Formats: sequence, C-alpha cells, structure tokens
Amino acid sequence: MPVRRVLRSIELALATAALLSACSNDSSTGPVNTSGGSITVDAATAPAYIALGDTATQVTVASPTTSTAWDMSFLATTVTTNGGAAGPGGVSVFCMCQNASATTAEVQAMTAANQQAMFDAVTASDIPAAAMFQADALDPVINGWYTGTGAAATVTAGRSWILRKTVGAAIILAKFHVIGILGPSATTPGQLVVEYAIEASEGAAFGPTLTDTVTVTAGAPAYLDLTAGGPGSAASWDVAFLGWNILSNGGVSGSGTVKGVVDNTTAFASIDVPYAQTVPPQAYRADLFSGAFAQSPWYRYNITGTDNQIWPLFNVYLVRRGTAVYKVQLTGYYSAAGAPRNITVRYAHLTG
Repeated sequence: MPVRRVLRSIELALATAALLSACSNDSSTGPVNTSGGSITVDAATAPAYIALGDTATQVTVASPTTSTAWDMSFLATTVTTNGGAAGPGGVSVFCMCQNASATTAEVQAMTAANQQAMFDAVTASDIPAAAMFQADALDPVINGWYTGTGAAATVTAGRSWILRKTVGAAIILAKFHVIGILGPSATTPGQLVVEYAIEASEGAAFGPTLTDTVTVTAGAPAYLDLTAGGPGSAASWDVAFLGWNILSNGGVSGSGTVKGVVDNTTAFASIDVPYAQTVPPQAYRADLFSGAFAQSPWYRYNITGTDNQIWPLFNVYLVRRGTAVYKVQLTGYYSAAGAPRNITVRYAHLTG
C-alpha cells in the first residue's frame, strides 16, 4: 500500500477514536435520540404518571409531592408536571403554542397524522432560555378573591363561588364569598370576613347565610366547616385559609370531595339552589397545580356547542428537567374504542 494511503488511514482512525472518546466522556453534549415515540395512559379515575426519556414509561408514584420518579401526570384533562409546588423534580414547561389561534374549522381538521410534521419541525434550536420555562404553582378554585397586594389588598367585588361535595350518595351544594379583609400584610390577609350558606340535604334550599371572621396565618391553616357552620379541624373541613390562599378540601389540597366554580355574574344573595343546580357538573373543578398546560390549554371543549367533546390542539410543549429537554404533543383523549380520559402523548428527546 502506498505510504500516502497508509498515513490517510491512520489519520481517519485517530479522528474516529477521538470522536468516540469525546462522546463517551461528555454524554450531556453528545447526540440524543430524537426519534421519540408515543405513550397512552388511562387517566380516568386516578393520576397516571410518566417518566420521560428516549423511551417514556408509565411509573407508579405513591407520593407525588415527594417523589422524583415522575415528570408528568395526567388526570382527565389536567396535566401536572413535577416541579414548583407540584413536586421536587425541578420540571418546567414552555408552550410553543403553534395552534393557539386556530379556528374551529382548523381544530376540527387536525389529526395526529397531519400534525406530525409540526411536531417533527421542532428542534433543539427552538429551545428558549431557561427563564422562559414555567414550573407548576398551586391553583385553588377559590382564586381571584382579592385585588392588590399586601396592606393595599381589597376584596374583589361581585365574585362568589358555588361549591359542591359528595356526602354518601348525595350531592350537597353551598355558596361562599369573602366580604372583608382586616389587617393585611405581605404574608397574610390578617382576618377575613366570609359569608356562606349550605344545603341541609340534597335538593333542599340553602340554609341561613352565616358570617365568620377567620384569623389567617402564614404558617398553619385555619379551617372552616360549612356543614357545621363554624371552625373546622384538620379532620373535618370544607374550606381552609393559609396565607393568601383559600383552599377547598379536594384535589391537591385535601382528601375530601369539594369542588367549585366561580360566579361573576350573580349577586351572592341571589344565588339560590335552583340557580346553582343549573351549573353542569363538568364546570366544577377541585384545587390543582397549574402551569403552562393550564395557562395554555392543550385542548378545546365542545367547540361546536353541541359535541361535548375534547378536541386536542396539538401544540408542542417543551419539558425541561435539569439539562434535558423533551418535546411533547398531546394527540388524543379517547381510546380506539372511544373511551374518554385515555391520554396519548407523542414525545422526543431534544437535548441534554
């Protein structure tokens, strides 16, 4: 073999060895598997947890607020990520939101197949600065009840909540609002004056409107038992007050069944049981953790006014954990047989 060809072969061998060595010594900058895949989870009755990776897997999590084994969870239409108030995983999300402005006709025409190209087009070069990513925060259903901050905070006028809870086989309705803030500071509203009324039994008229003044601290919750009509305890409560948060006993805040819906249109005194009964059950929600998936929803509901269906928007979300970033796209809510709450997630590992 000519000397020149021998030298060229040696050069190529050395270059290849150097490249392999660099890849093995610095996996964070090496190539990642961007082929991805999809995973479907049953989110009908309990949260379904997944861990992202080159291959995403469903994992079992006993205590999501203390576990780092999961990245995303799904329950009905709610998506939670393991970061911020929701968990210790440090996960944060950025929505590309390509279809946020889509028309109803455009949403109806979207399919997992025809939205694949948009998903594939997102690359590592599209990843924004880490500061643009958002971690989950607590989102109580009783929210927006005050305006301003600290000592300048005042009650938001004209805002009430209709609450419902399951007691045995019965659905019990209540109404609640805040009418006064006394001695607010940066960490606590001081004392809150609240009004509420509740059914004695399903279908009965609301009982008398009760007024309570609750002393609120930043360190320990103060409980209110609507059924008993006064202070509650950790074992028996419907509404709790902690710092500037008002919690309801359900969802991520408690083991109860309390859900609520805000009413900005009807005076508190005019909310009676027949009016409350006109609220559809699906309008109620429990306390949850809210982040990019809540502020930029992955779906639209009942877009024709009569379909009562979930319609995915196929927006691409970037999910960051440490230096790793994944792209995810929620492509389905129904199983092949039409069963709801079967969430399909398309994913790929972009970097890190």
